[in-house]
Amino acid sequence: MKLYLNKTSPYARLVTVVAHEKALSDAIEPVWVDPWTDTDAMIAVNPYSKVPVLIARDGAPLTESQCICEYLDEIGGGRRLLPTEGALRLPVLRKIGLARGLIDAAFGVTIDRRFHGKPDSPLAARWLVSLGRAMTVLEQQTGALETPVPDLGDLTLAVGLSYTEFRLPEVAWRSRAHKLAMWFDRVAARASMRATVPE
Repeated sequence: MKLYLNKTSPYARLVTVVAHEKALSDAIEPVWVDPWTDTDAMIAVNPYSKVPVLIARDGAPLTESQCICEYLDEIGGGRRLLPTEGALRLPVLRKIGLARGLIDAAFGVTIDRRFHGKPDSPLAARWLVSLGRAMTVLEQQTGALETPVPDLGDLTLAVGLSYTEFRLPEVAWRSRAHKLAMWFDRVAARASMRATVPE
């Protein structure tokens, strides 16, 4: 399998974290691209020219990080990161929803600033405010994150917090979410997270 990815994309990082967790890293060949400049290479596998893209075992491309993560979760070894059904699935989906919102907002601000600079556009300003609200909610829900082994929701959240800290240090989420910061540090110490830290 081949994985088209960018070193700083939180979406691509999540896929590589899941690949590590599912013992699939050695089965995946990374193809490093800049989706903003490598348009021919990207358009050949994704008409939207977005990473990540996985060339799956059947030889066809699979797009969107959530879809790729679920595919890797299905074909990889070990426990399921996202339960397939029943009462265990819903809490994980709730965490994924909040965590994806965090990634989307932080990524949106980052891209908006890349192309428009500062001061922030009204949309970027809205996303930044939403990040503050999200940290309050996540801090209140930290107890629900205390699982023996991280699931897909936990990993998605850890990637989102890491990306926010990396790209938007002014959010200073650790100062407003101390319990969340302690939880994050434990998850960030996992081998899958350490092996995928953006450079």
